Formats: sequence, C-alpha cells, structure tokens
Amino acid sequence: MIRVFIIRVLGFKGEYCDIGKYIGTLYKAIRGRATGAPFCCYYEPGNLENTEIELCVPFIGTIAGNDVTVKQLPSTNTLCTRHIGSYETLNQAYQQILKYAKENGYKLLSPSREIYVKGPGRFLKGNPQNYITDIVIPIS
Repeated sequence: MIRVFIIRVLGFKGEYCDIGKYIGTLYKAIRGRATGAPFCCYYEPGNLENTEIELCVPFIGTIAGNDVTVKQLPSTNTLCTRHIGSYETLNQAYQQILKYAKENGYKLLSPSREIYVKGPGRFLKGNPQNYITDIVIPIS
C-alpha cells in the first residue's frame, strides 16, 4: 500500500488517446519536481470513450495555479500487472488482470491507474514495443 501526493492538471472527459495532448501541460506545472512516473486514474472501468480521466504525477514541494489541484490518493489493496508493448495492446493485460480477479473472487474498485513507466518521449516516439505500463486496480 502506497500513499502518494498527486497533481491533477486536468480532469477531463475524453478518450484514452487524448492523454498525450496534455502531458506537456502536466510537466510544465510541476517544474521539475516529479518524483515518479506519470499516470492516469480512470473512474469508469471498461469505458475508454468519453470517460473521466485524471492525468497525474507524484511530486514534491508546493504547486499553485488555477489549472492544478493537489490531492492524496488513499491507501488501498490492489491487483497489479506490468504490460510491455504498445498502448494498442493494453487491452490484453486488462483481460488477464480481470480474469485473475474473477477467478479469485476480488471485487474491483475505482479509480484504476495506468502508470507510464516508459513511453514516448517528448521529442522522439521511441519503439512502442518497448513501452512499459503498470496497470493497478484497487480491490476489496
């Protein structure tokens, strides 16, 4: 169980593919004070179109501004898996974690999180086959 402070630059309704449009805004707001990988919180599991998304990053220090909100995610038990590959194949990792949860009687809670351990860079896309995404789903 981990407690992290996050900066919520944008809570928006949109599609998964919209996230890349806002990552620059996120890093501009935290001005070099990130302490971990960026991640998204999803509040409507299974809905990747017009869903509520929070784009977040752990950080240190204080942040002030109209376009940012600071909050603390609660400590919780989770199921986690690591996906290596392009974002287009993330659904395979979700299928496996959902299957495991069902087989073991876990109730899934929200928000689920996708932590972007390694992804496209700001200037170079990199090889999508080498992207690393951790999927974290709270359970009871």
